[in-house]
Amino acid sequence: MKIGVVLVTYNRLDKLKIALASYEKQKVRPKYILIINNNSTDGTKAYLEEWQNEKTEIEKIVVNLDKNTGGSGGFYEGLKNSLELDADWIWVADDDAYPKENAFAIAQNYIQNYPNADTELSAICGTVLKSDGTTIDCSHRRRIYTTLFNRIAQPYSKKKDYEQEEFEINGFSYVGTMINKEKMKQIPLTKKDYFIYYDDTDHSYRLSKVGKIICIPKMQVIHDAPHSEMNQIVKWKLYYLVRNTLDFIKNNFDEKYFKEQCFEVPFKFKVAVCLFGKDKKYGYQMINEAVKDAKLGKTGLHEIYKPGWNPNK
Repeated sequence: MKIGVVLVTYNRLDKLKIALASYEKQKVRPKYILIINNNSTDGTKAYLEEWQNEKTEIEKIVVNLDKNTGGSGGFYEGLKNSLELDADWIWVADDDAYPKENAFAIAQNYIQNYPNADTELSAICGTVLKSDGTTIDCSHRRRIYTTLFNRIAQPYSKKKDYEQEEFEINGFSYVGTMINKEKMKQIPLTKKDYFIYYDDTDHSYRLSKVGKIICIPKMQVIHDAPHSEMNQIVKWKLYYLVRNTLDFIKNNFDEKYFKEQCFEVPFKFKVAVCLFGKDKKYGYQMINEAVKDAKLGKTGLHEIYKPGWNPNK
């Protein structure tokens, strides 16, 4: 069993160094590490040139993009490249995710002892721990299903789930996830035009249609990221959260669910926008634009709502 790593990075060089060290420390080392550098401007490119020249057992591959394509564009590029590389299972993660040193050993043992893993499993994933290294972040694993009144439920995993040896899901984030390459070939790759948010949810839900996705709590990864982003979201990310949520529903469920969610999803976030004070009117405008674009099937980087956007300028 050969494991490849696809890692997307953008302007977080200090965290990238920690992440790369965590792969070198694995008891079962990956065959390769493929890094997608999303046009970082903080010295990442120069560092990666040095990193590639350091000889280890792991093959090192770097793809430097000429523009920031967001997380979705980065993962699309990485997974597309992984289809041509020599590994059976592909670990995907951002530059702020640090697998514990036994993570790959646990993954390998599980897959090798699972009957017909290559044909029955689409992916396996582990427990995501917050930056303190002990607190479980349940938001990275979900069970998505339809309910009464044409609604879509997307609840997070529960803490009690992690008391089991394993549990099945159909929605994951790209933090601490290992994908079966043969299953990945059976469906379209990550939606690169989402830019950020819901690219992993959409991809995992489609993967769940061709094989099981199993979470193994003993396999753990530390996610060194802030866990309260609402002030950042209202500045520009909120647009993508609303638009891509609706686009995911539009493309994976009957039209009746999309129509219902066009009312429910914006309402939920409009309530949240009330917490942001004098700039809340810009949040409402952003949500309305996101709903309009979802109805039109418009994705990609918005001409206004993008990194650096400030409603007061």
